[in-house]
Amino acid sequence: MGRDAVVCNNNNNKHNDYEEKPQWQVSSIILVRPYAKETDLWQVEALERRCAAGLAGGGASSSSSTLFVDLLGDPVCRVRHLPVYTMLVAEISGDDHRRSSSCKQIVGVLRAGVKDVVCGTKKIVTVAAAAASVDQQQQQQKQLENAATAAAATTVEVPVYARVGYLLGLRVCPSHRKMGIAKKLVKNMEEWCKDQQAEYVYMATEKDNEASVKLFTESLNYMRFRTPVILVDPVFLRDRPLPPDVRLTKLSVEGATALYRATMGSTEFFPKDIHSVLGNELCAGTWVATFADEKQQLMSSSCATAPAGLMQNSTMISTSSAISWAMVSIWRTNEVFKFEQKGASWGIRTLASASRWLEWLLYPWLLIPSIPNFFKSSFGFQFMFGLHSQGARGHDLLNALCWHAHNTARKHGCQAVATEVAASDPARSCIPHWERLSSCEDLWCIKRIGTTTTTSPPPPPILHSNSVAAAAAAATDHHRHQEPEDFDNTQWWCKSPSPRELQSKLFVDPREV
Repeated sequence: MGRDAVVCNNNNNKHNDYEEKPQWQVSSIILVRPYAKETDLWQVEALERRCAAGLAGGGASSSSSTLFVDLLGDPVCRVRHLPVYTMLVAEISGDDHRRSSSCKQIVGVLRAGVKDVVCGTKKIVTVAAAAASVDQQQQQQKQLENAATAAAATTVEVPVYARVGYLLGLRVCPSHRKMGIAKKLVKNMEEWCKDQQAEYVYMATEKDNEASVKLFTESLNYMRFRTPVILVDPVFLRDRPLPPDVRLTKLSVEGATALYRATMGSTEFFPKDIHSVLGNELCAGTWVATFADEKQQLMSSSCATAPAGLMQNSTMISTSSAISWAMVSIWRTNEVFKFEQKGASWGIRTLASASRWLEWLLYPWLLIPSIPNFFKSSFGFQFMFGLHSQGARGHDLLNALCWHAHNTARKHGCQAVATEVAASDPARSCIPHWERLSSCEDLWCIKRIGTTTTTSPPPPPILHSNSVAAAAAAATDHHRHQEPEDFDNTQWWCKSPSPRELQSKLFVDPREV
């Protein structure tokens, strides 16, 4: 959801970065350097205010309506929670008659973070050792070391990781376009990503942002990569009731980590440090939804009363096809930044107020969808991530979890709930959203910048953690496959997705929203 506006304009007009440069700007000196909070904060905030972004898909605003981003006094907030991050600013000075040589102005900014994510899978042969008693473990250990074990060998798929840099929040002052500032910022940030051993760098923009797409795909050699959809649902005045036969269980961080690795661990862009994501102070939690008549089949009675126990049953849950279940995590984006709507017409404001008044008056007899109160003051939203469901009725449970996220956001004073999924993700159809607030125009572009081999996959999950033999087998297998001979993901990942890949899911990291 971190769209980049290469050419920023308060009037929402399109501009071309390749037009003839004004003469007075040619002699200006552009310096790209790291952001310094003590001296740059007020200039960066002023720049962000000038670079307004319109509502996705037009929203409920008129053509003159503008959506401002309030970073709550922290310009680095949108990348701060990534493992490694930075922010660059473009500073301009010149010798023309309009400014003195000592006058410097920040006219561009760019943020980025680096992390390890799943870029694909590969098949390996692993040894599945049965649970053994303490007396048998030493004997099995020796058998493994002598390569004489009688255990069966199986082929499994494990994730392959790549280190990627994510570019976010590219802004250029409207009065300083056509000077190559955006290109210079991106090139400097790519060099920083290389210093962090990143193999790829990617960014997100809108398909119809011609200036941005042209800059990245033509001038900077990025490739069009993925086209996810952003789904936004307004928060109403009252909680939405959940089905009476649905049971929600909040997982511990350890339980959620194990369950995500077991179910979505091979999903594209799944972060290697998922435990850090789920354990972050901004993560409100992870919930699993089941039907009341199936919950006892899915979990033991101790697990039902202690959500942390789900960690021990993650394999059982993820492989159970007869039982329907779903899960979702919630990120408190409203504590990172907020939006502020400006320029909405009197008619839109009146209609919004009237619809909310009717919702309050007629509830619960009529559930009237009111227009969210985006116009009174700054508002926040919460982000759903890691949406997953299984079983014949899994989509119904995922829909109930989305309503639970709606109720959670309402309690925190938010005006919207959002998520981002792959365009062909089956979950898309059961996620509540307003089409006019949502967007199908998101575009991810990617570029290969490194030549190093991707990070080797971690050892496969040990199904019997009390077995020393199983641990030894996993460690041996991990060492054997550190350098796969038949897998070259440094080339294929940048290619356009095949029809099969279009059906796969994307894991959208909430730290990059």
